[in-house]
Amino acid sequence: MTNIHRTTPKSMTRCRRHAIVASSRQRGEKRMSANGPNDDWPSAAIEFLKESLPVASQSPLKWSDDSMTAYQFGCDALVALGQAERFGPGALAKDCPTLPETLPRWDDICVTVLGLAHVRFLRVAAPTPPGRYQPVRTAPDANIAAYKTADAAQASTDISPLLASLGLAENGQWTQSSETIHWRDWDGWKPSHLHDVRFMEAVKIACETMPDDINDEMDRLVTITDDDVEKSVILSRKVRDINYANAKRRAQDVAPPEVLPPDIELARGRAGVEHNRSDKLDWMFYRRWRLSDGWLSGEESQRALEIFHDPLAQNMRRAVIRERYDGLVMAELGWKPPDKSSAS
Repeated sequence: MTNIHRTTPKSMTRCRRHAIVASSRQRGEKRMSANGPNDDWPSAAIEFLKESLPVASQSPLKWSDDSMTAYQFGCDALVALGQAERFGPGALAKDCPTLPETLPRWDDICVTVLGLAHVRFLRVAAPTPPGRYQPVRTAPDANIAAYKTADAAQASTDISPLLASLGLAENGQWTQSSETIHWRDWDGWKPSHLHDVRFMEAVKIACETMPDDINDEMDRLVTITDDDVEKSVILSRKVRDINYANAKRRAQDVAPPEVLPPDIELARGRAGVEHNRSDKLDWMFYRRWRLSDGWLSGEESQRALEIFHDPLAQNMRRAVIRERYDGLVMAELGWKPPDKSSAS
């Protein structure tokens, strides 16, 4: 069984938590918020989403997510903005769409819009969507200058008003409030924020202000027993044997399953458990944590969109786990700890 040594206190008083978060917000640059820069951003986002998402062939009032992450988030955003209802792999337009009394988070909508724009409008050879938004290859390029870690980009002139309405770009440059939005972009610009003072400060705040329910669930997920590993090994053997039997039934020429040394099999079993737990820990951050606010209450989390594959949330989860559990690094497929020598 893994012995967990937590290096940060389990809980703090409410006043102390509020003091830490408040002081952090007063320092440094303005961060992304939940409410947005103006009253017009919801309508601008809605127009863009409706014109950009693929329409289902059988119904002009239904948008399809095409099993693509950016489209799925777009459909979720239309639902959160009161314009549609979830319907199978997509969203169905409401007869009488109205904005909800409590809007979804502005920063989450911006991440969704940028992700969709990157797929449909910011790539050469992107398909031309309906409406007035056109991909770069068919419209004059408009350079967007960098702002600190938000890299320079090119976008069609037709999409510039949308970026301005959302408060993401102004006078041909990314805005201050857009910078950390780009930290969450899973398919576009990927600035290195791991050594940014704002990220490191957020790690400290996340550890020191962690709600008790998050704390308890995190303790449970990082605790891996011998029984957990053994169950993982048994499941892996079962899947391997089933795959081999299916291949033989299809008359495929395949070698029998490899018999692994016990120590290697156990190591792989443990890595499988850690990967599964890492994914569950990520979902805690997708749902309950944002850079500008820290941990969200249950009520606050109702405004959040479940943007999985969020690299900022994943990096925060890794950093918090290392900070709280004495340098613990959990196994993940396709991910390696960053080289500390590259820190600036």
